[in-house]
Amino acid sequence: MEITKYNSDSGNRDLSSETSYNKDIPFIEILQKANELKAFLIVKTSYINNDRPGAWYIKGYNNHYTYEEIKLQIEENVKNKKHTKRICYLIKYLN
Repeated sequence: MEITKYNSDSGNRDLSSETSYNKDIPFIEILQKANELKAFLIVKTSYINNDRPGAWYIKGYNNHYTYEEIKLQIEENVKNKKHTKRICYLIKYLN
């Protein structure tokens, strides 16, 4: 498995599959869950207010998008400075 970290995200509810988790769960547990789902992306959103306290999201696990498609979208968002308050981890599975 290769993991690439970005200061961005692929988008909002954009990969047709996502599951949210409490922001206090350790990254290693989120990574294990993502691996079980063979998800391509883990996103951590930041605290905005009490209504939006930040969370982990596991995205891209239903085979609607490829690793390369998701990577291109994230890199485009980085270039355009979109979703800069988020951190994402793009996961490439190596068989």
